[in-house]
Amino acid sequence: MTFTRLKTLSLLVCALLALSFPGYVSGAGNGKKGSQPVAPPEPEAVIEEVNAKQLEKLLADKDYVAVFWYARSCVTCDKVLAELEKIDDDTDSFGVDFVKINDKRLAKQYGIKNFPALTYFREKEPIIYDGDLMDEEGVLDFLTSLEAMDLPDRIEEVNAKILQKIIEDTDFVAVLFCPDHETCPPRVMDKQQCRKCAKALQELENIDDEADQLGIGFVKIHDEALADEYNLGNLPALVYYRHQTPIIYEGELQREEDVLEWLVQNKSTGDEDDVIEDVTSKTLSTLISNIDNLVVLFYDHGNDDSMTVLEELEQIDDDCDKHGIQFVKIDDAKAAADYGIDSIPAIVYFEKEIPNVYDGDLMDEEQILKWLLGQLERDEIEDVTDEMLDTMIKEGRVIAVLFYDNNDKKSQKVLEELENIDDECDALGITFVKIDNPEEAVEYGINKVPKLIYFEKGIPTIYEGNLEDEEKLLKWLTDQTSSDQIEDITDEMLDLIIEKMPHVAVLFYDKDQKKSQKILAELENIDDECDQNDIAFVKIDDDKEAKEWGIDEIPSIVLFERGIPHIYEGDLMKEDELLGWLVHQKRYSEIPEVTDEMKDKLVENTEHLAVIFYDKDDKQDMRILNELENIDDELEKEGIVIVRIDNAAEAKEYGLDHLPALIYFENKIPALYEGDLMNEDEVLEWLLVQKKTATIEEVTDEILVSLINEHEYVVVFFTGPCEPGETCEHTLNALESIDDELDEAGIIFVTTEDTGIAKKYNVKTYPRLVFFRNRDPLHFTGDLDDEDEVLAWITDDETLEIPGKIEEVNVKMLDKILAENDHVVVFFYAEGDKKAQKILNELENIDDECEEKDIDFVKTSDDDIDKEYDLPGLPALAFYRHKFRTIYTGDLMKEEEILEWVIDLHESTADVIESVDRKTLQVLINDVEHLAVFFYDDECESCSDILEELENIDDDTDKHGIQFVKSNDVKLAHEIGIFAFPALVYYETGVPIMYDGNIASNQDVFNWILEQKADQSIQLISRDQLFEYIGTKDFLAVVFYKEDDPDSPRVLRHIELIDDEAAEYGIYIVKMHDKLMAKKYGFRNPPGLTYFRKGKYINYDGDIDDEEEVLDWLTSPANMEMTDHIEQVNRKMFEKIRKNSDYVAVIFYSDECKQCPRVLAEVEHIDDEADKAGIDFVKIDDKQMAKEYGVFALPAIVFFKPTSKEPVIYAGDLYEEEQILTWLVTQKDPSGDVIEDLEGERLVHLIEESGSIAVYFWNKTKCDICNSKAARKARLKKERDQHQQEGGAASAAAAFGSEADPSEAAAGGAEDAPAAGAEAESPPASAAAPPDASTGKQEDDADGCEQCTKVLEELENIDDDCDKHGITFVKTRDFSVADGYGVHEYPALVYFEGGIPNVFEGELSEEEEVLQWLITQKTEDRIELITRQMLETMVEETQYLAVYFYKINCNICDQILEGLELIDDECDVFGIHMVKIQDPQLAKRYSIKTFPALVYFRNGNPLLFEGDLQNEQSVLEWLIDDDNRELADEIEEVNERMLDRLMAESTLLVVFFYDDDCAECEEILEELEEIDGEADMFGIDFVKIASIQAAKKYEIVNIPSLVYFRKQVPVLYDGDLHQHDKVITWLTSQDVFEIKNEIEEVNRKMLDKLLEENEFLAVFFYEHNQPDSTAALEKLENIDSETDNLDITFVKMADSRYAKKWGVTKLPAMVYFRRRFPSIYRGDLLSEDEVLEWLRKNRFRQPELNIFMYALIALAVAFVVYTAFLLQCFKPAPPPPVQHPKQS
Repeated sequence: MTFTRLKTLSLLVCALLALSFPGYVSGAGNGKKGSQPVAPPEPEAVIEEVNAKQLEKLLADKDYVAVFWYARSCVTCDKVLAELEKIDDDTDSFGVDFVKINDKRLAKQYGIKNFPALTYFREKEPIIYDGDLMDEEGVLDFLTSLEAMDLPDRIEEVNAKILQKIIEDTDFVAVLFCPDHETCPPRVMDKQQCRKCAKALQELENIDDEADQLGIGFVKIHDEALADEYNLGNLPALVYYRHQTPIIYEGELQREEDVLEWLVQNKSTGDEDDVIEDVTSKTLSTLISNIDNLVVLFYDHGNDDSMTVLEELEQIDDDCDKHGIQFVKIDDAKAAADYGIDSIPAIVYFEKEIPNVYDGDLMDEEQILKWLLGQLERDEIEDVTDEMLDTMIKEGRVIAVLFYDNNDKKSQKVLEELENIDDECDALGITFVKIDNPEEAVEYGINKVPKLIYFEKGIPTIYEGNLEDEEKLLKWLTDQTSSDQIEDITDEMLDLIIEKMPHVAVLFYDKDQKKSQKILAELENIDDECDQNDIAFVKIDDDKEAKEWGIDEIPSIVLFERGIPHIYEGDLMKEDELLGWLVHQKRYSEIPEVTDEMKDKLVENTEHLAVIFYDKDDKQDMRILNELENIDDELEKEGIVIVRIDNAAEAKEYGLDHLPALIYFENKIPALYEGDLMNEDEVLEWLLVQKKTATIEEVTDEILVSLINEHEYVVVFFTGPCEPGETCEHTLNALESIDDELDEAGIIFVTTEDTGIAKKYNVKTYPRLVFFRNRDPLHFTGDLDDEDEVLAWITDDETLEIPGKIEEVNVKMLDKILAENDHVVVFFYAEGDKKAQKILNELENIDDECEEKDIDFVKTSDDDIDKEYDLPGLPALAFYRHKFRTIYTGDLMKEEEILEWVIDLHESTADVIESVDRKTLQVLINDVEHLAVFFYDDECESCSDILEELENIDDDTDKHGIQFVKSNDVKLAHEIGIFAFPALVYYETGVPIMYDGNIASNQDVFNWILEQKADQSIQLISRDQLFEYIGTKDFLAVVFYKEDDPDSPRVLRHIELIDDEAAEYGIYIVKMHDKLMAKKYGFRNPPGLTYFRKGKYINYDGDIDDEEEVLDWLTSPANMEMTDHIEQVNRKMFEKIRKNSDYVAVIFYSDECKQCPRVLAEVEHIDDEADKAGIDFVKIDDKQMAKEYGVFALPAIVFFKPTSKEPVIYAGDLYEEEQILTWLVTQKDPSGDVIEDLEGERLVHLIEESGSIAVYFWNKTKCDICNSKAARKARLKKERDQHQQEGGAASAAAAFGSEADPSEAAAGGAEDAPAAGAEAESPPASAAAPPDASTGKQEDDADGCEQCTKVLEELENIDDDCDKHGITFVKTRDFSVADGYGVHEYPALVYFEGGIPNVFEGELSEEEEVLQWLITQKTEDRIELITRQMLETMVEETQYLAVYFYKINCNICDQILEGLELIDDECDVFGIHMVKIQDPQLAKRYSIKTFPALVYFRNGNPLLFEGDLQNEQSVLEWLIDDDNRELADEIEEVNERMLDRLMAESTLLVVFFYDDDCAECEEILEELEEIDGEADMFGIDFVKIASIQAAKKYEIVNIPSLVYFRKQVPVLYDGDLHQHDKVITWLTSQDVFEIKNEIEEVNRKMLDKLLEENEFLAVFFYEHNQPDSTAALEKLENIDSETDNLDITFVKMADSRYAKKWGVTKLPAMVYFRRRFPSIYRGDLLSEDEVLEWLRKNRFRQPELNIFMYALIALAVAFVVYTAFLLQCFKPAPPPPVQHPKQS
């Protein structure tokens, strides 16, 4: 009882204490781990604040996100935000997430430049809201409207709430109901209804845009419950809501055309009112395309006649609906003009897109209805306008057009006849129309009507027969649809076709000429092929038109490519060659040949044109032309047309005496190129400079005369003969700097060295500058070297003024005049306006009077000048006084009244706040240093009263140098973030500051403006002060600027706006104009901003004019962090860090706290680890702030994370830094990180696809650690001890069982689930034990291999580190995968990079060593360690593989390995993969007896290295040596890297591109193997490659292909690859062998072949790396082209031994062979002209024998004669005949 009373009493005391000392109790709670004290409630913003990272995540997770962008300096942002807060809940209910963000850099990425702003993201696609942000209802309507949700070609998904609103707000909406996402998850198509829904959605997406254009919304919803409410049955289903009334579609959803037609038909039915629907131009186009019978009323809402007609027609709308005719109306003058409607109102009936204009009484609705029904029932040829006809032709329809005259009897008669064949034409697919328009007929060359033209694919053909014979005409039309004839056209048609079609081939011919007829018959055969290649083929029999294009020879073919003519110069009788040429010209860009007439047309019509004048008979010209072909494509991309012309007479017209020459025309103004035409890169650069920059064009006298005659203002710099380095060149370069200014002022600036025109205009000394104004010359007499003086003189009003005329100016010159002159009268008009010309004639009369009053009078007629200057219309007259404009409203024809008005304005003084237009305001903001702008709205009731008050301070602001203006430009106000009116903005040097005080109090406004003007808050410091501040200030920002820079005030003003806010962060901002200090800190050209953090500085590289961005950069936690210690921050800095960081740890401390220094010292040890874990660690000395977060005892650690609004307080031991770190990491990620377990195909796929992956193979059944004797003994001892403690036999049996079945033990360790296949694997003999009697898996896991599990636990520690370095870490117990990679010993770690394995050799339990090894493998190219199976796979798959065989514990092996690591990267470059392996048994297979050893596998063929492995460079040279790479009697297979190397190193390389799947490739390869050796003898490298990527890289389209690269220049072999003899003949032929502009290198074999094939051959024998040879070769390269012209083949040979064969003993030397007979050059090889002359003499010298040779021959002949004489004279007498014995 007593105890109970005491207990009760204790409770009461505790309760009282709690009530008395709430803070004490709160602090006591801090001792509990994970306690979360409740901070004082703060007013929470409704719209959530996010940072850049959070926004990125939100956009990734959510489909619909609204983002409100705001800025600190934005005054109206808070007001707008307050309004938008009201709709936040509403947007949530519609599924739209609403957030706000203050991030200027991110805003710029999304196109946000002004604040506030609103962006709506629909499935990550942004759209910027351009309405009034103060209208929250309007914003809500926008965010939930169908228009805002609309995405191109996609049906938007909605929820039930949004759907209901869309149905209520939208008249017509189609809704596709689909199953729930739970029923049909995205991309899962395992159910029939899911597949059906996906298919329907895919088809309906195709008509989404058309439905939008028709005003029909299209959405989808995945809501089965809502579908059930509507009893829709099986899904998907389509429901069409018309004015909220639903109609269910019963047809097939996968037929999108039927669905669209159904939607259109049901759109107009069911309307209660008889109202003709209004449509837009885009909708009308869609309706015409989709509705067979459509009536369109073109009307004007403001026109009484239109409205009267509309009222009448409303009465027949329902009748039209009953007959299936849809009636719409359109109020769009432009759309009417597009269809050729000149007078409004008008009715057009469209039947199957063919228009027919109603020409009856529009007030008689009965007659109109009768006409419409007649159109339905009667087949009549429709009448069209010229615009309608142009549209139909442009669309490529098949059309027959009858040009007729409605008042012509013959036309009427023909028309009646042709009506009979209208249906037949429809059956043939021919649209038959008629047009009564003489001008349109003339455009097509028709001078007499009626006439019929047939159009097919835009190509016209005129019918020449009798139009009254409809049968013959129908037969002709039938023949046209089926025939392949080339269409005959007129000259007018030709012009139209060239203009409208990209590729047109034109045959100019004479139908009476036999040759033309014969050629025409041949060319008809290729007409269809031209059509297939999108080349229009036409013919024209018109000699005059041919002459206009410069065609002198008939017949001729010209291909027009986008208006640029190409003349065909081949044989027109060979149609196949012609077709090939046409297709080639279409596919490949070549410089077209033009005539002088063509050139003139191109100059007239082409903005950027380059013309090459050349002589086709000159080889040097042709060579230059070939070089320039290389830049044709680049010029085409840049929009520069390049053509060539072979016409010396035309060249002389431009003053071109020497060919070839290049002239560039820009807007008809020519410029002459004076550089080296052989250097195509230089030519390209010059042309691009001419196009992109304003340069002073070089012209000839002839060109200059043309310019002076055609242009009003031309400045000419006469240089006279000017050599590089002379004064004239320096002066010209200086004048280039003012060319841009003159171009902007509309003044042409050119230069010339010619002196003919100079003499005519009395130019006697050079250089001289002459200004031609309307052909009247004015000589400059000032200093030509002072370009500023020249510019001032040219642009001076007195220089420009043309006496007796109002000067014409362009916009840029007008801006300049308005900026520099106080009083200006401007006449704005449209060029060609006759009324304006009359007014100008009158205004010329008062020009002089205005000049007397110092009033400038100018005129301008630039395009869109009315929009540029916000004019109500043209013509208009305006008077500008100090940039402020007043528009004249009287009669412009009364010049006296205008003069009086101008003088009155000039002499009056303004005492009111001037109103300015947008253009003037923008000029004032840029030019006026201090400007106050009052923005008001015409609808604002209080604005006029406030304006009256502000008028009282206008004079006062003027006295203080502040200009005060007003503007009612609401759009401009919105652009700078003003949505509430009235508003006041003060601009200082263009920087705006908004007034947020009482605008009705003029005194408050005046005082505020003066404060802003006087505010100079940034301190100017000296050099000494800078050094002092760097040493004493933690955070110092220094703005370096130039005193004399006009932009400096603006820059400083921007920085001043953030000065106070920066101070809250502890950042002190100063300014400095010390140039040396600026240069010292990296700013050679200020302004610039340097930020010092405790002496360490960084420079700002962003936009210094954006003060918000500067402040964000200064206060960025990354920039404010100075040291490796925990940063001390204040409240403001912490708020910034909290906003930008997801995880923040704060240690609250105090200087008064005795424990704090020791705790801080401990915590410093874990700062780096916390950073690595993604946790920002800071310290704060602020007791009040600590209390706000529930911390009452210091020191304390508090952890902030994004998922919780309240922080978590650490309750552990503050002296245990490891415990604190563990707690922080756990708080960040309570789930922890484990290495992912993968098996089977998933693991194999990941290894193949992942760039970097580490795989931990472990299997307890086969684990060496687990099966070790020590491990078994330890486990048995543990089991015996447990058995003795429990005293039960069953436990002992269980213990033995756990040893006996290690296959189940494999399930232990990190995870519970056993590895697949582990139980089936039997334990090794060494692990055999009695059968398992245990049944508990937990015991098996608990008693498993502790060491194996520990290794895994250690590796878990480095999983995150691997992720940070981009290495995926997984584990597996799938030993089948391990076997595949040759892993048989467990555990093992294998690192794969790009699928290539590398086995870890170190200690797996040392996780730091493992991590370091993995990082090394990732960041450095190391030689991979592989297994036997890996090697076998790599030998098969790798073309070039170097394998280093070594042993464990071999010191020399390790030393050599370090050396080989040095060449691993180089091997990679050459495409050779190097690996290492420890496998002595495998080494024996490759005859390796000693270690280490290196084996080189070339396409699987091994080669043993027998050199010094310790010399890694010799190893590298051996590996990349071609002799080692090449295989005997086999074409070597190469990879892409090796091919690139061979390209770079081999001058003659043949590559056979093939595919492994190619059936004929093997046969071809066998053939090519036959000539591999012979090609080698000629010095030609022969390789093969099976790589589609390599083929694409070298633009090889067809496989197989043989390509010959001569110094990387490819030549494709187009012969039969199966005939190797023809291939080798082609490879060694001189045409293929030669390289342009270069002396070719040959070997002995090639030289012998050249000697056999060439009569004349020059050989330069030289030595490599010999200075004399190098110098001579450079000189001789210059005459290579000339030797080609002499028909002498010029080659070089670096073979001194072979040179001796021809008597050459000293190198370098030149030998000339004439029919193999050599002549050695004895002159100076460094004088290429002498060498060339010697070669020329030898080439053209007749074979003459000198005296010595004649004497030698004479002696030889004499010797032969003498010998014969002696033989004859001293011939012994024949012996007497032997007597017969009988005679003797």
